[in-house]
Amino acid sequence: MNITPKCLLQIKHVYPDLAGKYRDIADYILAGPEKIVRRKAREIARACRCDESLIIRFCQKIGYSGFSELKMSLAAEFMPVRIAVAEQESSPHDSFARIQRNFLDNNSKVLHDTVSLLNERAVERAARMLSGAKRIFLLGAGASGIVALDVQAKLLRLGFNAIFHQDGDFGRLFCGLIEPDDAVLAISFSGATPAVCETAEMARAKKAPVICVTNYPHSRLARMADVKLLTASDEKVFRLGAMTSRIAQLLALDFLMIYMALQNMARSEENVLRTHEMLRPSKTTDEVRRP
Repeated sequence: MNITPKCLLQIKHVYPDLAGKYRDIADYILAGPEKIVRRKAREIARACRCDESLIIRFCQKIGYSGFSELKMSLAAEFMPVRIAVAEQESSPHDSFARIQRNFLDNNSKVLHDTVSLLNERAVERAARMLSGAKRIFLLGAGASGIVALDVQAKLLRLGFNAIFHQDGDFGRLFCGLIEPDDAVLAISFSGATPAVCETAEMARAKKAPVICVTNYPHSRLARMADVKLLTASDEKVFRLGAMTSRIAQLLALDFLMIYMALQNMARSEENVLRTHEMLRPSKTTDEVRRP
């Protein structure tokens, strides 16, 4: 099974914000991560036509003290299994079995990569903010809106007052009512969806806590959020709707829902049972009279 090393995930997350030689270094590492383990900083610098000190600064930019620590991290995670850095793309000429295999590999990889990014402290803070909120306002557009709708259903079944509307104008209308004791859960793969970011900014201005689910930790949405939950998807800009990104969002949020439920198991079980009863088919008059 393909699982991306955390080092490469970190590079991919900051990649949209990189420019110039920093992007050249990122491209070089992503193109052949197995080679990096056997090379020195000056060799990477020579290949990227930059100064060795820039390699060190790049490593620090993605969270490492220097090139040695990056290599150690990469070696520890990369060596046990050969990694396919990019998604396996299917073509019209592929067999049905090949398309099946690519589909399974891509989604399995996204699941494992996203789980590896779940940060205990971030999940705890998000759960605490949502559990303590008077109302939970959900933000999401397009495919992320479908994910928000799914989360709303789960929150309602757990007994929380969750508010969501897929129409952007209605979303802004609802968010006009936000108060400091409410909370906002904003979902955006890019972290740059205008409707989501603008409404989240409105919530911030009203002192309400904002939790975001995004693929990019330095995106506009992530920068304004009090807590960010990161997903790991290599989804391209051109796509048939959202595919692996949607799975990653659902996974991260399902984990958060489970965590919230476990924090207050008695209340969660009671509310789930109560809502389950409401969804059961009602008995007809004949069925009630029948002995």
